[in-house]
Amino acid sequence: MKILFFQWHSFMNQGIERALKKLHIEYDTYFYQFTDWEKDEIFLEKFEEHLKKNSCQSVLSVNFSPLISKICKMQGIPYISWIYDSPIHIRDLSSMKNSCNRIYVFDRGQAEEYQKSGIDAGYMPLAVDTELFGNRTAGAKGAFGAEISFVGALYRTKYQAYAAFLSEYQRGYLEGIINSQMKIYGGYLIPELITEELLEKVNEDYSRKSKDEFLMGKRELEFMLACEATGRERYLALSLLSGHYPVDLYSPEPDERLKGVNYKGYADYYNEMPVIFADSKVNLNISLKTIRSGIPLRVLDIMGCGGFVLSNFQEELLEYFAPGEECAVYESLEDLYWKADYYLKHEEERNRIAAAGFEKVKRNFTFEERLREMLMQKK
Repeated sequence: MKILFFQWHSFMNQGIERALKKLHIEYDTYFYQFTDWEKDEIFLEKFEEHLKKNSCQSVLSVNFSPLISKICKMQGIPYISWIYDSPIHIRDLSSMKNSCNRIYVFDRGQAEEYQKSGIDAGYMPLAVDTELFGNRTAGAKGAFGAEISFVGALYRTKYQAYAAFLSEYQRGYLEGIINSQMKIYGGYLIPELITEELLEKVNEDYSRKSKDEFLMGKRELEFMLACEATGRERYLALSLLSGHYPVDLYSPEPDERLKGVNYKGYADYYNEMPVIFADSKVNLNISLKTIRSGIPLRVLDIMGCGGFVLSNFQEELLEYFAPGEECAVYESLEDLYWKADYYLKHEEERNRIAAAGFEKVKRNFTFEERLREMLMQKK
């Protein structure tokens, strides 16, 4: 069986390719970077032609492409996609119901939501290539050394600009949703709190006071509020910790309010990130609120680089890893501070936990095992 592995500028490409080779699966690659994932006539024509010429029996991609699904449906071949984003990056989900699809989602809670809407989505945790990252970190100890590091976006949203057009009551209601979500670890409340009545009133307020005709959709409002809650939590966490310890931030966007944080700029995924994770005493994971239960890729990458991870509570994290033995988990900002403080002062325990986490992902979170499950399953 020959597979066409569709690639774009995503994470996991190298890990998947290396696993395909180890499993002796014949494959071809096709690279294309979408500017619009849902409308691209040039891509449709070229990709369909490539599939026909190369006689591939199935297509594999990281994340789901409606355009690839359309072509696979027309040609009658399976389309296997492994989603690592939350939420998915497309507006129209109807193509996810195509019969050719075999969709796998890293977040069990998100997979269950898709299933409720009639999408045949399976659950598949993410993976890490410890050998690949090991080649990057070998001999590089000390290059990015830090007490505490965070690699990720700060999610500075347009929420404040948008909310300025709303009534005081509607702004207060949205603030209540954001604050409630910030206090909850291991649960995603926002979709349940955004009713059709609320959405209608918010859009009425906005259209009455603004000069444009923009209407906020339910998914768009959910995502904006989730990003705002995440951004606030990340800001508060970094601000709190940097008041007591050196904190390095690797992000494509700075935040001028974080005076005490050492802003290091963007970190390349394959070259710089592994060394940062391996060299930092404490690596933070502060999950995007839309991740209902799943283990973010950042957590597995930290462990796969031999780093110590201090993460917010995620249901699946505790299913697969023992807190205090293979990772550390905080349940509030106060708890985050005390655990960061504790593990910075207990090097031997911290190193033991990092080593145990590395061994766990090396055994149980391999790309080979994940691909074997996805590619060998029959619908």
